[in-house]
Amino acid sequence: MNIIENIQKTVVPEMDFNTEKNISYTQLSAWMECPHRWAEMYIDKIKTPPNIYFSFGTAMHETLQEYMELMYNKGQQHADEFDAHTHFQEGFLALYKGDVEKVGGEHFATQKELIEFTNDGLNIIDFFLRHRQEHFQKHGWKLLGIEMPVLLAPHENYPNVKLMGKLDLVMFDETLHRVVIWDIKTSTRGWTKYDKNNKVKTSQMVMYKKYFAEQYDVPIENIDVRYFIVKRKIPDNPKYPIMKSRIQKFEPSSGKTTQNKMVKNMRLFIEDVFVEGTHIYDTDKIETILSNTKKCTSKWCQTCRPPKKGISKFVIT
Repeated sequence: MNIIENIQKTVVPEMDFNTEKNISYTQLSAWMECPHRWAEMYIDKIKTPPNIYFSFGTAMHETLQEYMELMYNKGQQHADEFDAHTHFQEGFLALYKGDVEKVGGEHFATQKELIEFTNDGLNIIDFFLRHRQEHFQKHGWKLLGIEMPVLLAPHENYPNVKLMGKLDLVMFDETLHRVVIWDIKTSTRGWTKYDKNNKVKTSQMVMYKKYFAEQYDVPIENIDVRYFIVKRKIPDNPKYPIMKSRIQKFEPSSGKTTQNKMVKNMRLFIEDVFVEGTHIYDTDKIETILSNTKKCTSKWCQTCRPPKKGISKFVIT
């Protein structure tokens, strides 16, 4: 099987928003963690207020992706000529200003915070450029795509409910004949053991692996998934040399057992919130589920404070 040929000849369909509803892993994880919060976001249409972390993360994604695009598709000289620092700084401030305009001109960060986040981003880029060869080698690798789309129906009884996703970086290791899907994450101090063990958090890449294989006709055993985590902060006096790094890589468990749990959770979510055979939310069923589900205990959930013990039928262990 020619994996690259299969990927290149795949035509991902367009979404028909009149007859179809798109879902994402963000929706699934929100429902698994707190159905009340999900309902507020997707039924009541209460938008999450913009914050500086989103602006920062988007700008960092775009800068790293642009560098990788130039390095693999245009050549190292073009990548070296790319002013990544300016690209990030201008992009970050433009995104922030755009978000401020969306909320009526009200600032959600101080000037001190903007300067701090800008400097953090420039430090990340400095580190990335110095250590790029340790993480992304040009020899023997191909860049297959940036923001590669996935659009398919995860449940055969709900053909008009489409999972929509965009994959940050998709690469091909010519030596090992493997596809590697990278997801870029920004973090304040990196992922802890708790983050790595959080199955709701790490199953996003399991989903990408499962449905990318299906969408692009690639053997799932030939796909690896990895998180590329960049850190804004590092310790002043790190105990170990590795703690000086602003880059952290993590490969989550994505074998058949983990895939099956993710698929089960996706199917349960679709069955819970949609009328079978349609793209319409089943509001009666959703209301019943909400009335029988206690508020969650997450300190991050603005919907459920004060926290109470919740219940879940989803498989997250």
